[in-house]
Amino acid sequence: MYNLFWAILILFLFGALLRMDWVYYLVYVLGGVWVVSHWWIRRGVQKLTVERRMADHAFLGERLQVTLRFVNQSWLPLPWLFVQELVPLDLRDAADYGIVLSVGGRTVVEHTYSLHCKRRGYYAVGPLSLRTGDLFGFVENGWHERSVMNLTVYPEVLPLGRLGLPSRSPFGTLSSRQRLFEDPARVAGVRSYTNGDNQRSIHWKASAHEDALLVKKFQPAIALNVVIVLDLNRRAYPYREEAGLSEWAVVVAASVASNLIEQRQAVGLLTNGLDAPTEQLMAPLPARTGQGHLMNILTQLARVEMHEYDLSLAEWLPSRIADLEWGATIIAITPQVDEQLLWVLHGAYRRGSNVIGLVCSAQQEFALAQSRGKRLGVTLHKTVWTKDLQQLAA
Repeated sequence: MYNLFWAILILFLFGALLRMDWVYYLVYVLGGVWVVSHWWIRRGVQKLTVERRMADHAFLGERLQVTLRFVNQSWLPLPWLFVQELVPLDLRDAADYGIVLSVGGRTVVEHTYSLHCKRRGYYAVGPLSLRTGDLFGFVENGWHERSVMNLTVYPEVLPLGRLGLPSRSPFGTLSSRQRLFEDPARVAGVRSYTNGDNQRSIHWKASAHEDALLVKKFQPAIALNVVIVLDLNRRAYPYREEAGLSEWAVVVAASVASNLIEQRQAVGLLTNGLDAPTEQLMAPLPARTGQGHLMNILTQLARVEMHEYDLSLAEWLPSRIADLEWGATIIAITPQVDEQLLWVLHGAYRRGSNVIGLVCSAQQEFALAQSRGKRLGVTLHKTVWTKDLQQLAA
């Protein structure tokens, strides 16, 4: 742009010196085109609005459609518009996300591209940069987006049977006999009437249908909670397998949480992993029920990252589970269970918790640790990576 300005100025001086009319004419034409083009492109960029439409969450392996909407509020068209979108590598579904468009006056142009969610995580899509100019190449102008859109890719959720565990695993209170109180709003079925039953609990319609007195059965009003403990301390994982094993531990945690919430269990989450956006330790999630809470758990599992932590799980865990209510179930997902961790889990068992350990790596002498855990009231399951998992499922 500035080179053309100096060229016009030099041409004008040359024409003034030689007194050549055609040089003056050329200066007027070039100068007029330069001024109009400069005003045209600047006004077109000022009147152009850009909007990105996309979902803020997706599941692993999903292809997400993103729509860029360009609205030209001016009557002046933009001859060409080069659009360059910045996309993280783990979301790329194409080699390049640049395209050239033409936006007419008072028109709306949309461009759609796809994202391939190949890895769980918390990503920033953008910023978007634009570059435009006139047809003669005299003027160019650009615009850069100041904000980005965040995308949460949830971890993979597997059916519980694929984890090598029984379909009705001993998690939580699936068959709890400790019915301290009953909730009359949660009917669990009917049973035969016995002496001493409250007449208000008689199911009259079912009794008339079966020609026998039947009494309503209620679900317990106080349910025992489940707390998933996820160990993401880098020092606990084998050096060469830390990336794969840590991702597998996250998948196991997400799958167990999904299965329990589907069975209307209250599930909480504790982890010593790092919250990627804030670079702080992940805040604990209290035990809750419902699909909304499951999405909160999956969101945390999507954002969490492994990092080096000075305290081992055996040193970090006791203060986090000291206030758990009696009868709560603790599911510890860790790459290895040593003697120190066994005694910590045994302490939770003595305080009334149901303790389960899921070992997500091929720990040496696992059978020995499993037998020790059984004597200490800690049930250990081996939930390992890929081929070992397939052998367990078979």
